[in-house]
Amino acid sequence: MLKLHGISLSNYTNMVKQCLIEKGIEFEQVDARPSQDDDFLIKSPMGKIPCLETPDGFLIETAAILDYLEDVYPTPAMYPTDAFAKAKAREIMHVAELYIEVAARRHLGATFFGGERSEDAMTEVRPQVEKGLHAVTQLADFGPYVMGSDFGNVDIFVYHSFRLARMILKRTYDWDITSAVPGFDTYLAAMDERDSTKSVVAENEKAMAALIK
Repeated sequence: MLKLHGISLSNYTNMVKQCLIEKGIEFEQVDARPSQDDDFLIKSPMGKIPCLETPDGFLIETAAILDYLEDVYPTPAMYPTDAFAKAKAREIMHVAELYIEVAARRHLGATFFGGERSEDAMTEVRPQVEKGLHAVTQLADFGPYVMGSDFGNVDIFVYHSFRLARMILKRTYDWDITSAVPGFDTYLAAMDERDSTKSVVAENEKAMAALIK
């Protein structure tokens, strides 16, 4: 059985978890936090989560794990079969991560862990995210899913990237980034109706409540 090492607070753990659920793959979630302990670095050389334990060894990096699951468990397909469309899906995933979520994460410590607010970040992050949102608006279809009528990994990736970024930026700037992307509300409604989303989000919200109580 596959073992998913991570915590429900982690949006990247939740991306892998939702893919596993959607594919109907049996797995066990093993509670693990980012760590530089030698024992954990054997499994995850960067000390990051999630880490997927497979019969052949351990895998890190969410995109690589999602690709592995697609190769080993191809049904149901979570990427388009057309090569260009598949590349476009990965393109949108990278844009959502690198130019929206990663930018927003500069405020993560101040938002959830009592860290000091960086004035540089306050000035720089919002314009960076606005540029990323503009790119998503150009690239996505939202009919109702990111690339049209078919659901896949790009939807899981965008959903959890935006969900974290949205929470951070709402608390930081009182700014709901989803309103900046036409059609995103329709996409969110479609995602929220999926059983896999409900399961993963419920576990995440329980973990979040314990963190900020």
